[in-house]
Amino acid sequence: MSFALRLPAAEAGLTTAGPDAAERAYLRRLIAYGFLVRVVVALVLEWTGYSRRFAPDEATYAADGWPIGLWWAGELLVKPWRLTLDQPLAYFYLNGASYYLFGPTQIPLKMLNAFVGAFSARYLYVLARDLFGVSVARRATTLFVYFPSLILWSALNIRDTWVVLLVLFTSAKSLQLARGYSHLALVQLLLAVYAITHFRDYLFYVVALPPVIAVLIARRGHLVRNFVIASLAALAVVVLLQQGVVRKKTASRMSLEGLSQTRQEMATGASAFHGQVDVSTPAKALAFLPIGVAYFLLSPFPWEITSTLKLFSLPEMILIYSLVPAALRGIVHCARERFRDCFQVLLLTGLLTVSYSLGEGNVGTLYRHRAQVLGFYLVFAAVGKELRRRPRPAAAEGW
Repeated sequence: MSFALRLPAAEAGLTTAGPDAAERAYLRRLIAYGFLVRVVVALVLEWTGYSRRFAPDEATYAADGWPIGLWWAGELLVKPWRLTLDQPLAYFYLNGASYYLFGPTQIPLKMLNAFVGAFSARYLYVLARDLFGVSVARRATTLFVYFPSLILWSALNIRDTWVVLLVLFTSAKSLQLARGYSHLALVQLLLAVYAITHFRDYLFYVVALPPVIAVLIARRGHLVRNFVIASLAALAVVVLLQQGVVRKKTASRMSLEGLSQTRQEMATGASAFHGQVDVSTPAKALAFLPIGVAYFLLSPFPWEITSTLKLFSLPEMILIYSLVPAALRGIVHCARERFRDCFQVLLLTGLLTVSYSLGEGNVGTLYRHRAQVLGFYLVFAAVGKELRRRPRPAAAEGW
């Protein structure tokens, strides 16, 4: 059966005019509840000491953020060594600012992370609504706000929740740019891409490419507009690269040889898997890709849960397994019936999935980085659920 999931007539106006009062109230309420849940989780983990068991790198951010705060306060005369390193420093600056303003406590920054994690849902909602309508947007956003690992990562003193926010923001702005909804979308998109490099610079290539191509193949009948905007975006990307937003070390790791070396270096500890796999050639990478994707999306597997910490992931993994059929249905629908519409989301999701599947050899790290694409897969799952619920949606329109 060939059909396209499109906005019903009653919802079509929401695409350009924004959600009505009821939807705005719903979204505010959902974000507020999500924030409160994250605050409670953050405080419980902080007071029980479990926080650093879930994220040992909290200690690194705390240890380096404190001297940055002291340096800004004039109590430290020597520039902190962390600020002399050639690496993304945005989250270290956030830690320094928190210590400078509030003293030796991580709670204020964790409250900010909790808000960022909940507020990210706004951009997922906008993206899903503009593509598929309010029903899909509500379902996907509700799943996103209450998804266990997304709550966890935004309740800790780690940078992941900021990366998730920026990835969703760039995707939403990319769609607005392609459809011509906002004259500021290009500037906002470029600023977000630039900001991402200060958290994880290797993501620059992944988040910068899809918008350029998506704009180029956007609305029919606007070839000149599409070409001009895509050219401006591509030029801006080149300028950013020339300004060194991506470190030379990072750029050297973007090849298959670099990914292979990276995954072998990361395949350590009890959570390592297939540590000696070589993905340095296209043939070897393609051969390993199905295994890597399975680990990225579906691990830790039930038979791998051998510790108390891993046991916390079991409810989420059961939920993920239950959503797989709907997500596959949604992806197939987007690729077959809505390819031009969904191209940017499909490409961004695919690039992130393939990159992490090939480049990481530790289940714990994959589990954390999966958060960057989880929102998109939840949208696909919501589309699949909607297709099952509404087998004969409105006829295709536009594009």
